[in-house]
Amino acid sequence: MSLVKDIYQTELVRLQQDDTIVHAVEQLQKAGASGATVFHQQQLVGFLSEQDCLGSMLHASYFCSTENKIQEVMTKKVISVKLTDSLIDAAMIFNNLALHQLPVLDHDGQVVGMLYRHQVVKALVGQLQQCYQTAS
Repeated sequence: MSLVKDIYQTELVRLQQDDTIVHAVEQLQKAGASGATVFHQQQLVGFLSEQDCLGSMLHASYFCSTENKIQEVMTKKVISVKLTDSLIDAAMIFNNLALHQLPVLDHDGQVVGMLYRHQVVKALVGQLQQCYQTAS
């Protein structure tokens, strides 16, 4: 079975917890991403999704507030996978928690990339196609 390290992407959006929501959304849109890792200096401290931003942006646009920070709305409990985790383990996380992406950590716990749900689905399709061929 394939491992996370076989299919993850090394490019990811890295935000700082003191960044504004507007800056974060601009960075997400620029990268075509729906979420990003959040750091304080070099330490992973959270994850920010478009969904996290939406309520804050709605409130801020109504009151014309420009000071909303990522740390106010980010998810602080970051769910991640390791390079050596199996794609089955990653698929179970995606399935059980309805997430779209997961930060990927190396053996030292450092963020090295992002694993997207669609990558896991594609890998599992390949696995199932092999099963179908074997069964025929």
